[in-house]
Amino acid sequence: MKKLITANDIRAAHARGEQEMSVVLRASIITPEAREVAELLGVTISECDESAPGAVAAAPAAVIDGKTESQRIRETIIAQLPEGQFTESLVAQLMDKVMKEKQSLEQGGMQPSFNSVTGKGGVKVIDGSSVKFGRF
Repeated sequence: MKKLITANDIRAAHARGEQEMSVVLRASIITPEAREVAELLGVTISECDESAPGAVAAAPAAVIDGKTESQRIRETIIAQLPEGQFTESLVAQLMDKVMKEKQSLEQGGMQPSFNSVTGKGGVKVIDGSSVKFGRF
């Protein structure tokens, strides 16, 4: 079931001193009023797509400061999630996504295949003449 993010949730986050709120797009619905209140209060809403479970990169993670890279990524993800409102499967999915993005950046990085602009209401406008089709 999706979680509804309302203006009251934004106000509560602002009252706790949070300046950024991370939400998973497929697991959340953000009301237009919540977006307006966030803009007024200076709270940024960072939206991320939920990644399908998959294999983690086969390359071994580098060890820095006694911690592996995957441990540092995991700690960073947990620090950004709301306290007590996340599951282990969500953390695993986010870690998979981060590792896949990191791997694709190391392989030359993917350039966006189109130019787009996302409005305040969440509507994404794509310039049709900029679309580049690639291989699947």
